[in-house]
Amino acid sequence: MTESTVKVNTRTTFTRSRSALAETLHQMKRRWYCYVMLSGTFALLISFAYYPAFSAVYHSFTLWDGFRPATWVGLQNYREIFAKTIFRQAFVNMFLLSTWQVIRAGLFPLIGAALLYRIRSERWAYFFRLLFVLPIVVPGVVGIQVWRQLFEPNIGLFNETLKLFGARPLGWLNDPKTALASLMFMGFPWIDGVGLLIYLAGFLAIPIEVIEAAIVDGASSWKRFFAMELPLIIPQIRLIVILNVIGAFQNFGWQLLVTRGGPMGATTVPAWEMYHQAINSGRYGVASAIGTMLFVLIFAMTLINNASIRSNVEYQAQ
Repeated sequence: MTESTVKVNTRTTFTRSRSALAETLHQMKRRWYCYVMLSGTFALLISFAYYPAFSAVYHSFTLWDGFRPATWVGLQNYREIFAKTIFRQAFVNMFLLSTWQVIRAGLFPLIGAALLYRIRSERWAYFFRLLFVLPIVVPGVVGIQVWRQLFEPNIGLFNETLKLFGARPLGWLNDPKTALASLMFMGFPWIDGVGLLIYLAGFLAIPIEVIEAAIVDGASSWKRFFAMELPLIIPQIRLIVILNVIGAFQNFGWQLLVTRGGPMGATTVPAWEMYHQAINSGRYGVASAIGTMLFVLIFAMTLINNASIRSNVEYQAQ
């Protein structure tokens, strides 16, 4: 390619880019009222989403009680987080709980959706789908309180059942050895209605011709599931993993309503420590540092999930 050809191509590309920019600006000028109507939404986003986030990053390097002027201390808050045992235990518990959350949210709703997908009768499929989805309307706080009563050490159903069989009652949520495992057991049988619907939508979007061709070729139900259906719902699996990683890193509802991070820090997580440091101790600088670390971890995990969970089989619905 000659130098003159390169110059011509460069000039052509620049001209096209300038034309595209001019066309975009022209369209924006014609639709100026749309941007005026969106300005309120952007103002609310900046005020209540972006500004608090950037403020937290800044205040993570300060000593701040939320009222008096902040004092710049550099990395002191971060050094404290890495130095104190309670914070290290919180991050260990977070990774254990988030790993279990991803496993149970990725596996059990998938099994339920696969079984629903194979029900031939539309009436029965609708009935069972309703049974799985109905618990969504129950507030999460109610479910947590019900499980708290089941684990109650004196009159709870689990200990009463153990007594019935002559076994020794357990401390469950009051024992550091069993508290974290008890939290993981909450929500049994672990079939989330939203996750089930997402998986079921993925199954139903698979072209029926693909399934019929596999049946004609003599593929068994197991082979169709692992070789065809599962690869085709990888986008749904990726979505479930990302949502549950984010939710598990941010969630501290069980700690707030049930254990308060105890006993002896056995169930504490960074989100609870962030709440505790800010609301109970007035140490907004440390809380901001914990929140900033959570943001970095969630962002990194989201990028890793997007890069690692990919489908080798793609299709386009006609």
